[in-house]
Amino acid sequence: MGEYYNWVNVDKKEYICPADFDYGNKFYESMHKDSIPLHALHSLLINEWKGDRVLLFGDECPVPEQSSNGVIKTLYEQSAEFGYPGDTFDMICESYRNVSCLFKEAEKNVREEIRYYLEEYRETGRLDHYNEYGIDLDNPYEGLFLKTAKRRMFTINYSKKIYYSLAETDILFRDHTKNNFTDPLPFLMGYGRVAEPGEWLGDIIGVSDQRPEGYSLINEIYVDW
Repeated sequence: MGEYYNWVNVDKKEYICPADFDYGNKFYESMHKDSIPLHALHSLLINEWKGDRVLLFGDECPVPEQSSNGVIKTLYEQSAEFGYPGDTFDMICESYRNVSCLFKEAEKNVREEIRYYLEEYRETGRLDHYNEYGIDLDNPYEGLFLKTAKRRMFTINYSKKIYYSLAETDILFRDHTKNNFTDPLPFLMGYGRVAEPGEWLGDIIGVSDQRPEGYSLINEIYVDW
């Protein structure tokens, strides 16, 4: 079946799930520059998730108890507090909020999921599983599907004071040939069985349509495919 990935905000305890946008959740499915979930991530990074620690997290890679990386350390501590030491993906699914529901691009699939919740709630007066979208069951669609997924021009690493632009940075395969369809952010921020820990893992990442002053443009980024 393979390993499945979500974009996870460890500070706000929120995530987005590519499947809600009718996209695949596997690592390599996340990297196309025109991926709607990636555009949704941009919309969060420029607003609600600005300044938070975010990563692309896989479901087949437990986090270690000891790590020098701050974001992995935080995930382990959260999982231990929840009673699932190291079993972090399940902890996320059972305690974080899935904010895919904020986007109109995810409305079709999310409405279907919420319909199941409401049927169960009406029949039993309770839910047997976690309310992943964090909805008010008596007013379930309030505040949902109002955001639009939109790519920004510049992806910025505020911690390292560097940035890239798909219009200016060469995205290359390891054999130095041009890669015209990949956004490298999943490589830079990934963590899982399939994904080696990204070079930007734990850094503060943002996006903008304005070139960041005082930051260095990355000329080349190599990706594996």
